[in-house]
Amino acid sequence: MSAPYNILRSKLARAIVAYLIEQGAGTAADISPARSRQPKGYPCTEVIPAISRPEVQFAAVRRITVHISIKGTASKATPGEGLDAARQAFDARCAATYDALLVGDGQSFQATADAITDAGRALAVADPTGNADLADFTVQAWYEQGEGEGTAEAEGCDWEEVLMFDAICCGSNVS
Repeated sequence: MSAPYNILRSKLARAIVAYLIEQGAGTAADISPARSRQPKGYPCTEVIPAISRPEVQFAAVRRITVHISIKGTASKATPGEGLDAARQAFDARCAATYDALLVGDGQSFQATADAITDAGRALAVADPTGNADLADFTVQAWYEQGEGEGTAEAEGCDWEEVLMFDAICCGSNVS
């Protein structure tokens, strides 16, 4: 039998996607987990669980570094509005995403961790065929790690902002 934490990165990505959609930072058509085969147009947001490390040895508790990649393009500028409007729309999307992921009380981002957990569990109820494994998933803590300019190397992509976080997760309901 496989370890209960072996797909925590996938679970975390799907829960974050559900949360960002719930918060209005995008739609199911333009926010996806990294393992999605969904075609990507611009603007788009991709949730990439980069690396997973044991937070507690010999336990199913992992610290997962997550990159949230937001991509946009100047070619989507509305005629007559120009590049500035496209950039402002991209900046607004980045701000909405960042704001959704930084809900806290001035001491921690526990509210964000709880909201991501809740969104994942709601997805398990809404789609038990594809997401039943999120029913017991828990984000125990959420930490901001920074932000940076992405490479924007994808065809047609002019801008990429990468938001970085660490999540402490476990595959059991510990809330």
